[in-house]
Amino acid sequence: MKHLSAAQRLWFYRGLTLLVTAILAHLLTIWAVPRLIMQVVLQGPMAQTLNMHNRAAFPPPVTAQSRAIVMPSPDLLYSVCVFDLSEGAVRLRAAPQLPNYWSIALYSANSDNFFVRNDRQAAGKPVDLWLVPSSGAPAQDRVPAGAEVVVSPSKTGFLLMRVLASDYQADHMMLEAARRTLRCEAARGP
Repeated sequence: MKHLSAAQRLWFYRGLTLLVTAILAHLLTIWAVPRLIMQVVLQGPMAQTLNMHNRAAFPPPVTAQSRAIVMPSPDLLYSVCVFDLSEGAVRLRAAPQLPNYWSIALYSANSDNFFVRNDRQAAGKPVDLWLVPSSGAPAQDRVPAGAEVVVSPSKTGFLLMRVLASDYQADHMMLEAARRTLRCEAARGP
């Protein structure tokens, strides 16, 4: 086996150090960036302004100047809620009753999407979710009749409801009424 010279060993260790540093930086970025983004969403200026901690909030329609979320669509109306399960379950309800597209998506504290319900899946029925943390299963007697239990992988997270508003000016009353059916509140039992 050939022995490496001192200069070759030095370059080998420099290369190895660079490779290990690059791998660690990459892994840290992959882990940290989604969590930092969600901290801004969950506790940042928009969350404070809209007071959306376990409460539904209804941001104004998107315009060309809107940048509260990345690449917002002017064809969608948004409703939002920051949920916090540290003191128990959170009940999420909505009954949009729209002929057009709408969806409710739940995101964990690391930005993973863990639940989606849309107009087709709901088939005209109201959405009634009993959101619980993965650390504790709900007492089945506390879950309201008809509510679907959804287990969140984190104690905090974000709900984003989207309502298609292709002609907001013409359908303003119907669209606003539909998105404002969203309720997000600390669960109190049936």
